[in-house]
Amino acid sequence: MPTEYEIEWQRQLARTDVPENHLPVHRWYLRHDDPASIAELQQHRDDLTIMRAGKPAVNFYRYLYHTAGGDFLWGDRRRMSDDDLLAKVNVDTTHVMVLYRTGTPAGFYELDCSRDHETEIKYFALMPGFIGGGLGRFMLNAAIAQASKRGLPLIVDTCSLDHPVALENYKARGFIVYDRQDE
Repeated sequence: MPTEYEIEWQRQLARTDVPENHLPVHRWYLRHDDPASIAELQQHRDDLTIMRAGKPAVNFYRYLYHTAGGDFLWGDRRRMSDDDLLAKVNVDTTHVMVLYRTGTPAGFYELDCSRDHETEIKYFALMPGFIGGGLGRFMLNAAIAQASKRGLPLIVDTCSLDHPVALENYKARGFIVYDRQDE
């Protein structure tokens, strides 16, 4: 039985309303109203560490963003100037969290804690070569646990260009889809 992602991917490929030289994209907006209630506890692993990159250098941030997001056509921060990018990520309300596996960057997520009514996962991805071993589940559990400390709902969006299991990973952790949009 095909997943929701697979069904949506096929629907996107059949769209006729997409301008030339553009990709059809479907976006899911998800929400976790009580991240503190997550049933699955974070498992400790000796080979994994998640650390905040406090005020990351622009080259390090670009390395994370380009490497983890490259296969998924991430582009919005790619087009930003260094100064604009640093203004986004080098503030106290932005938490750039890096997953290390035996000392090697294996993924990262970015939490936006600037809002009074919710926390947002802005970016979430594993590095190529680290996908498929449960690290996405591990990292998402850590992001949810970190966000739950604010006591606010947690939101995230994913799209048909992201990894095929992203949507199911979010849903398995208790997120619900509250909106959808074709782009």
